[in-house]
Amino acid sequence: MSLLLNLERVPSGKKDITNFYAEVQGKVPVPSMAAYKSQAQEAWLATLRSGLSKDQRKSILSVFSHQIAPWFQQPEMLMDFLTDSFDVGGATSLLALSGLYYLISEKNLDYPSFYQKLYSLLDEGLLHSKHRSRFFRLLDTFMASTHLPATLVASFIKRLSRLALHAPPAGIVVVVPWVYNMFMRHPACTFMMHREVRDPEWKKELEEEGMEDPFDMDEQDPLLTNAIESSVWELEALQSHYHPNVATLARIISEQFTKRSYNLEDFLDLSYNAVSFFFRKNSKEIDADEKF
Repeated sequence: MSLLLNLERVPSGKKDITNFYAEVQGKVPVPSMAAYKSQAQEAWLATLRSGLSKDQRKSILSVFSHQIAPWFQQPEMLMDFLTDSFDVGGATSLLALSGLYYLISEKNLDYPSFYQKLYSLLDEGLLHSKHRSRFFRLLDTFMASTHLPATLVASFIKRLSRLALHAPPAGIVVVVPWVYNMFMRHPACTFMMHREVRDPEWKKELEEEGMEDPFDMDEQDPLLTNAIESSVWELEALQSHYHPNVATLARIISEQFTKRSYNLEDFLDLSYNAVSFFFRKNSKEIDADEKF
């Protein structure tokens, strides 16, 4: 495997192939690009089908998109490896999804259950995980398209909002700006922030008896959770959070949306103490620009 990993890039043409051959009693014949890539593909397939350890699998997945997949003339042959890798769990699952996303977006392969698998990673340990920053970087890429169904987007917004209720401050301050950006990117979901009841009788009944949240937290399919019928009351609840900076940040969901988007990188990799330091350092800019 280490020998294959030394092949850092696919040659751009037949001329570049000579860089991988030594001359012995004259010039060594150079095969065609198709033959060369075919040999590399077979070598990688043999490696992927061997008994890889968890660390070896992660090493392969970490360079999959730019160092392995480009060798394959039939990229669909990689699907089984990526699906098996997803089932390993943890960071390996996230890396496998990154590889699947590459095949979908760059190689036009169809993988209907991609977002269902992504949604399944939104569990109770996510916002406590050491892989939280990596996850949100990839999540932001996976959810970048403005053509995603509003029903699906609403499920991701709602589930992360619910998980934020029991998350550490450093996790919450990632969720809130991410949700803000998703609302800006998908206006069809914005009524989850300001759902109003106009019927006076129903409004009175709700005030007296309350209502059950239609969102199904146990549903595994993000298209079937009924999140689009719910609201982000969880983020409003966070406006009373014990950490004053978290409470302040959560209020952006209730204010007028005057900022096009937040730079998520500003909120990643913050520890508990770093949350307070970050807000103190940026308080003047935040007060002026974000109106927290």
